[in-house]
Amino acid sequence: MSQQNSTLNARYVYENASAVMNANGISTQNAVLTQSDLVLEQQLLTTLTSYTFPVLSNDNGPSGTRFNTEIRLQQQDTFVASAWGVFLTNPSSATDATFICHTYPSPVPFGAGPAAAAETIYNSYCKITVNNAVILPVWHLSRHRAVPQSQQATAAANQNGIAQDQIDLSSDGFFPVEPNILFVGSKGYQIVVALPAALAAVTPFERLRIHYRGVLGQNTTIIT
Repeated sequence: MSQQNSTLNARYVYENASAVMNANGISTQNAVLTQSDLVLEQQLLTTLTSYTFPVLSNDNGPSGTRFNTEIRLQQQDTFVASAWGVFLTNPSSATDATFICHTYPSPVPFGAGPAAAAETIYNSYCKITVNNAVILPVWHLSRHRAVPQSQQATAAANQNGIAQDQIDLSSDGFFPVEPNILFVGSKGYQIVVALPAALAAVTPFERLRIHYRGVLGQNTTIIT
């Protein structure tokens, strides 16, 4: 994408986010609006068929865990999501901050068993509930599966070896969200990924990451 098109798209996202906030009674007249992200993660296990992703900074959810690589929404802020990414990650520990986001379950970093099992993720869907009202019944995760043309391979599989998958995280794994999703810090959210079956195998610290891109409105909500 050209720099000019990227600028035009960013301008549209900004103007649309401002309109969404104002339409929902959130004044942007004196608000600070900036491009921003929400990054939500849950560890994958062989015993679960659903995963809840807390949105707010004060909510650790049912797992009681907030990873150091997450970015949650502050209660006093508002966020309008314009793009949605879903990624598999394979950290080396619960606090590893050097892991790579994957757009498909590559057998090289995950191993044959966990990689095959992780395909279940792409036959799953996400549901979003706000204050007990379902605002998004189904968002199928198959739209996020992307196998790059150049894939990581060991020296045995390729004489020279390929160190990493070809991936561009400005676009790969992301999908446009239209209509946009409005996250308000003063409301209660449940983002649930429902699997058709539990994963048959996982790596020790394997996670699923949900990554929203959009516009943040700072100090735009009233906390009661």
